Amino acid sequence: MYKYLIPLLFIMGCSSLPKPNLSNFHFEKIATLPGVINESSGLIVIDGQLITHNDSGAMPLLYQIDTIGTITDYVNYNYLYNKDWESIAQSKNAIHIADIGNNNGNRTDLKIYNIIKDGVWQEEIDLDVSTISYETQTEFPIKPQNHSYDAEAIIVIDEVIYLFSKDWINFSTSIYSFPIYNDAVLNNHQTINSKGLITDAAFNGEKRVLLCGYNQSLQAFIVELEFNDGNFKLIQKADLPIEGAQIEAIAYYGKDNIGKEIYYLTSEAVNIKLGEDEAKTEGELYKMTWN
Repeated sequence: MYKYLIPLLFIMGCSSLPKPNLSNFHFEKIATLPGVINESSGLIVIDGQLITHNDSGAMPLLYQIDTIGTITDYVNYNYLYNKDWESIAQSKNAIHIADIGNNNGNRTDLKIYNIIKDGVWQEEIDLDVSTISYETQTEFPIKPQNHSYDAEAIIVIDEVIYLFSKDWINFSTSIYSFPIYNDAVLNNHQTINSKGLITDAAFNGEKRVLLCGYNQSLQAFIVELEFNDGNFKLIQKADLPIEGAQIEAIAYYGKDNIGKEIYYLTSEAVNIKLGEDEAKTEGELYKMTWN
């Protein structure tokens, strides 16, 4: 299912982000994703394979794809429901699927599905669910793309989940943290002035976190953060050299033979509607090296 993205109107802040240092930076399209993966919204790497899923209203499926975009395995879970799966992360022993998409701002059933890694490819799993809510959200009117309680990005560091908001009002990202497997009422941990909509996050296992997202013109970008003792420092923001792509997912893959970090990203299939004009783009797989 293609999405229609109506142009968003907002005023960018006047303060400037750190200028990017992109020496040895490389970004390339690898493949058009298979048609069944038309709304890839989360991405992790297990044993050298990419694991992804579709988002709102799709079947509760995980797809395993190789690094050239070919499906190599999949599972359709019993007992799980994909209301709006927006991100996936992994801890030492489990994967964590974030059913946290909240475009209209009125959801009261946000949750994280926790699946033990040994059972990832089984249709029937022991169901473990963490429910989450926002402490400051006390009313739930429908406000499409006009609120601060949407989110599409989680990572796990030291058995703690960090959730990055997709703030439709401030175009920053609030960071919330809570232990894995726990129900949580979310308090704002920190705010990063991303100047755009954050759609996913990846952790390199050391100190670097990369956020991906896009602005009102579908200009995709990367925000680099440094992680230290539970806090995040904004290092730089860089536009990606693509146009008209709704970047939705990023995963850290490892390092190449000269020490550069390798990341994979995906975009959703999307219809871009500007007045009476309309353009259609397919979901795609990208590879990025980051120095």
